[in-house]
Amino acid sequence: MSGSLGGRQAYPRTFHRAVVAGTDGCVVLCHAYHPWIAFVPDHWDPYGEEFLAPPPWAHAFADQGFTVLDHALLTRPLSEVAPSVLTPGEWSGVRFHGITTLGGVLFNAWD
Repeated sequence: MSGSLGGRQAYPRTFHRAVVAGTDGCVVLCHAYHPWIAFVPDHWDPYGEEFLAPPPWAHAFADQGFTVLDHALLTRPLSEVAPSVLTPGEWSGVRFHGITTLGGVLFNAWD
């Protein structure tokens, strides 16, 4: 694992970050509390919302019991999410950081 954010989860991030060799800069995000996997470009901003479609080799994670989250789910606007899904504290973080997508909430550095 490599990269500017490192591979280990560091407070307050909700994810671990890993760069897989030979993937042309595709970075794997592993949720720290749930078996969820997402893919982002290597220049991804942890306060951003740029997610990639799972690459062809993403099945390796699914084969090990992880849920590979797709681009459509991660980029779903928060306006389409039931307000009760998030706590008041999470909604405060959403407003403060200008988060607009479900993926931005699931994989964040502002918990």
